[in-house]
Amino acid sequence: MKKGLYRLEVYYKQNATESEKEVLRYLINNTREAVEMDIHTMAKKCFCSPATIIRVCKKNGFSGFKDLKHALQNDINFSQQLNQVNLTSSADEKLPNIVANVLNANISAIQNVYNLLDFEELNQIVTLLLSSRYIYLYGIGASFLVAKDLQQKFERINKRTFLYEDIHLQLVSSTNLEKDDIAIIVSYSGLTKEIIEITKNVKMCGGKVIAITKYGTSRLSSLSDYNLFVPTLEKPLRVGASSSRVSQLSVVDILYNAYISLEKEKSMERIVSTNKLLEKTED
Repeated sequence: MKKGLYRLEVYYKQNATESEKEVLRYLINNTREAVEMDIHTMAKKCFCSPATIIRVCKKNGFSGFKDLKHALQNDINFSQQLNQVNLTSSADEKLPNIVANVLNANISAIQNVYNLLDFEELNQIVTLLLSSRYIYLYGIGASFLVAKDLQQKFERINKRTFLYEDIHLQLVSSTNLEKDDIAIIVSYSGLTKEIIEITKNVKMCGGKVIAITKYGTSRLSSLSDYNLFVPTLEKPLRVGASSSRVSQLSVVDILYNAYISLEKEKSMERIVSTNKLLEKTED
């Protein structure tokens, strides 16, 4: 169950050609009408060929116009489920205004994680993780902290993971995977040189790559077998990872909870066991 509007909006701003923008404007501004049309009617409305519409669909992760229309219908049906929260403060109240801006960015990030989720792909990823021997985790900087959070979660349910803070050890680790081993690679930009090298190493070993990265075309998303996208909200020059980290951690929480839902009894036994162990160490 993909969502379509956010994908189209991002593509319009970043990558669309002029002929594609005409199609995108119509889809974004006249969504309800568009889902009722066939591709030829849509082409006439946008003064383009059906091939242009198909190209827009495929560049945004949809198999065709029918698949895109289904996603747009999902947007219409599920938009009421999201709480539209907007915190405000007076412009002359400097500190409250900073707080409101930060929290609004984080709220927007979480909402757009939902908009970008492909539930079918998420189910495939979770099933893959369930059958895997180990999970290899990779990330640098703020993305390392996200990977570390996922490692801590998986270790609590006895799912073996490998994660190294030293980037050189990460590079070495990426050459040691066996065929069909799983690597989860966290990178907001999807462009970091070392991360791309790690991804290539994993692929050369025959491993499967699951990327947690920002939505759009990047080297990492192109190389990966599966992508869990986060929204593109932060500028290239960042004071620090903020809403990107929140959205990545939200994806980690979704992945972990979806995983334990498939083996609930075993997972809950291990969570109870680790809780008791931690309680003892705190006494």
